[in-house]
Amino acid sequence: MTLAALATTLACAKSAADHEVLGDRWYATAAYPDALAEYQLGLRASAGGAGLHAKAALAALHTGDLRVAAEQYRALAQADPSRADESADGLERTARAAVAANDRGALAAALQGLREVAPSRPLGAYARIVALDAAAAGNTADALAYLPTAIATAPDARTADSLLYVYGEAAALARDCGTATVVFEGVLRRQRQLTVQDAAREGVARCALVRGEAALAAGRPNDAEEWFRRAATPGAAVEVARAAYLGLGDVALARGDVAGAVDLYQQGLSGGVPGDSLAQRAQQKLNAIGRPDSEPPPTQP
Repeated sequence: MTLAALATTLACAKSAADHEVLGDRWYATAAYPDALAEYQLGLRASAGGAGLHAKAALAALHTGDLRVAAEQYRALAQADPSRADESADGLERTARAAVAANDRGALAAALQGLREVAPSRPLGAYARIVALDAAAAGNTADALAYLPTAIATAPDARTADSLLYVYGEAAALARDCGTATVVFEGVLRRQRQLTVQDAAREGVARCALVRGEAALAAGRPNDAEEWFRRAATPGAAVEVARAAYLGLGDVALARGDVAGAVDLYQQGLSGGVPGDSLAQRAQQKLNAIGRPDSEPPPTQP
């Protein structure tokens, strides 16, 4: 190492130590924003030790910079695994402060830290908040990660069923219709939260349609027919039922039952509006077998 490089290294080390000392002085006088600023400068000036991360986290808690607090408590455990319990305690404190401040981003960061640092610690009601926020944002990974805890710690059976339905929706959105179907059917069997019963039936039908289309594409018409029939049962959304009839028509046509296919394609036409995508698909299928139900749509110039 050259003398210049050595001088630079020593200057940076001294700078980091100076920032920590200044931060301690500010902290002792309850000047927490200044203390946090000095600790952060110290962390930038060097790799930073566990103690500096802990001090920065505490200062951030005092200033209300809760995302910074969560980040620093996670960094504390990474820098010194023997202080994982201290890190987890700080993350729980951060989570409580985030709920009080309605800071959902900080809460999510704190819980993510807890999952990493102390995976056996219960997340309690905090999990429900983060899970519902994730589901609303379409973040299926976080929703599926937190919802089981939220369901297990729900205050009553009706709340648990509402969360169970959300879990099914998240699984369906993640294209895991096997899980989603089981969850939706569980909601229907339990019948503890009537407000989600109809939605759960629709969820079962939507997933049945997806699974039917997958089975048909894989060359399993018998399996596809079973799923399509489930998708067309009462309680399904109109669009889902119509799409299921198109699938059943494809199954019938694959078996050589042209008359049956025509009847099913025509059911796919009913209930829609002229020109909607399902009606166009049904009409194209009817035209392809030479049995148009109505005049084909005009050709675009």
